[in-house]
Amino acid sequence: MEKGTILVVDDSPLILEMISKFLNTNGYEVLTASDGIEAIEKAFRELPDMIVLDVMMPRMNGYQTCRLLKSDHETCDIPIIMLTVRDQTSDKYWGIQTGADVYLSKEFEQPILLKTIETLIQKRRKIPAAKSLIRGTSLISAVDIVSKVNEQLDKKLFEATVLNEMSSLIERGVEDFEGIVNIVMETLARILDYDVAAIVTIEEHDIGCFFKVNKPSSELRLREVQEYTKNYLKENNICLSSSNKMEVFGTDKIEQASVTNERKIAYFDVPIRFADKMGGLIVLARNASEKIDSKEEDFFKVVVKQAFIIMENSWLYNKVKSLAVTDSLTGIYNHGFLYECLCKEYARAERYKLPLSFLMLDMDYFKKVNDSYGHPQGDTVLCKISHILRNNVRVCDTIGRYGGEEFSIILPESKLEDSVSLAERIRKEVEQHNFGDVNKVIKCTASIGVSSYPCPDVKNLEDLINKADRALYNAKAEGRNRVCII
Repeated sequence: MEKGTILVVDDSPLILEMISKFLNTNGYEVLTASDGIEAIEKAFRELPDMIVLDVMMPRMNGYQTCRLLKSDHETCDIPIIMLTVRDQTSDKYWGIQTGADVYLSKEFEQPILLKTIETLIQKRRKIPAAKSLIRGTSLISAVDIVSKVNEQLDKKLFEATVLNEMSSLIERGVEDFEGIVNIVMETLARILDYDVAAIVTIEEHDIGCFFKVNKPSSELRLREVQEYTKNYLKENNICLSSSNKMEVFGTDKIEQASVTNERKIAYFDVPIRFADKMGGLIVLARNASEKIDSKEEDFFKVVVKQAFIIMENSWLYNKVKSLAVTDSLTGIYNHGFLYECLCKEYARAERYKLPLSFLMLDMDYFKKVNDSYGHPQGDTVLCKISHILRNNVRVCDTIGRYGGEEFSIILPESKLEDSVSLAERIRKEVEQHNFGDVNKVIKCTASIGVSSYPCPDVKNLEDLINKADRALYNAKAEGRNRVCII
């Protein structure tokens, strides 16, 4: 059996002759080249079984030669041993990064080189996809080589620019999680074009779904992608609920067109896994006629991994920040943060002469709920109360758990009469709500005190709070389940 053909590349005639004789003696056919340009010409023409490549050469060095050969589909599977007199760690690293299979010092022992060559050639012959191209069919000129080098440089510059852009997201700060997700989606579109994309972040039961409409699409198309994403997650035992965050970017590109008139799409999925668990997902809905080659896919996955690291850092920062200001049971703001918000709103109201209202709500006879149904059921009631409050306030309003079964609402630019109407609406909804389930009816009521600014007897923030507290006390004293003002 023929042992194989080896292309030896070195600008030193002495080393070329020495290695060639050694390999000839051991049964290998040897080709030689004295620089990178000649090496590439012979590699494409002869398609050797192995290349032994010097690093330091004129015209084109070994790193450049190796990178070009490893980036071309005709020569990428040819094993390359890189030889150098330099034995620095950084040189080895760079050699491997350019695609070399093995990096050896020129002070190698002959048996080591021989064993390495035998191992790499045998390994290549065992690969089913190894090429069986006929020599002499792949001709390449010096002009072609320069063109390929330029193409490779352009590709690497593009990749470096994209990765640098992803890294620069860190400099934006980690506070704006949604903003970072949107920029990630825009960056991904520069690598693989898409019509609609989905990014799913998964952290235990906290799941965020973000969709980006990149090209004019119908609402039906968007819903198709959302349903596809939901089913993909379900197949991986991840179920979305109404409490999970969902946001759509690029809504200005949604058209009232029928999905039947749109081009056919294919889905490209990139799940992100940490150990055995899925930690995230990217879904691209793109033109079905546009194929993705393996190198595009590999680079896309590298960018996606880096993107998820950046997004995870931002998510964790905001999660920690949220834990510091939210009530762990109900998910609304805690007493400390609520007071900070009230201080800011009161200062703003004073400065700009704006109305401000403050509500204090307390559950009536809440101890009976805990005594009759247990504390877990009491916790459920408190969570449901927070949902009722959320559903009744404006985006600019702030709700918080003041303590125990007591809640507060800050209402910027809200006059007393409007705030009383809101309080009455909340009181009625609490009264009518079943805090149990279909098999167990649990009814509760709430008392609410309301104060507002400007008011003659509200001279400062403490007056505003105390006035709402006194109004709440009066509501309790007058029989509960009512709204009071002073």
